[in-house]
Amino acid sequence: MQIFRKSLIIAVLISLASFSALNIENRVAQIRKDFMNTNAAKNYAIREADDSDRSTEGGIVKYYSQNGIVKKIVVEHYGESWNGLTEYYIKNGKVYFIFDKTEKYNVPYYVNADWYKRDNMKVGEVFDNKKSKISEKRYYFDENMKLIRYVGENKKIVENVQKLKGIEKDVLDEYFRIKNKN
Repeated sequence: MQIFRKSLIIAVLISLASFSALNIENRVAQIRKDFMNTNAAKNYAIREADDSDRSTEGGIVKYYSQNGIVKKIVVEHYGESWNGLTEYYIKNGKVYFIFDKTEKYNVPYYVNADWYKRDNMKVGEVFDNKKSKISEKRYYFDENMKLIRYVGENKKIVENVQKLKGIEKDVLDEYFRIKNKN
């Protein structure tokens, strides 16, 4: 009887884990469809705002709206040795997907052979866009804005609940900061 109970409990736990994973996959598939639909729309009113809070080289926020409702927010930041792009996708007033891309340059963008000569220095490494390192991150949220999947650098999927909570807080804090600029 004891073995039967343990086997039954294990079977139930495996079923619940499988259902949960399938549920997340279904939600991610729906998010991807919504993402495609948002990007396919062409009739957006676009409003721009300055966002130099995060970079000395500047930044800009673009709000994409339909009928006065923001559907997408695109944030670009620039630095002398990097640039960043973050896209927030919104449905029913809640963010459902965030795409974040950062490009780190091999040296600051203004470093070229002339730069070395001006200061009488031996020519070293110069800016080369092909040597930039690009990292991408993707954040998938459920209808309650709870992070259900995070795909980090090197396409590593994180689904650990504790890790997701910390990541969720950070990205949503930034989202609300940007949203409230509007």
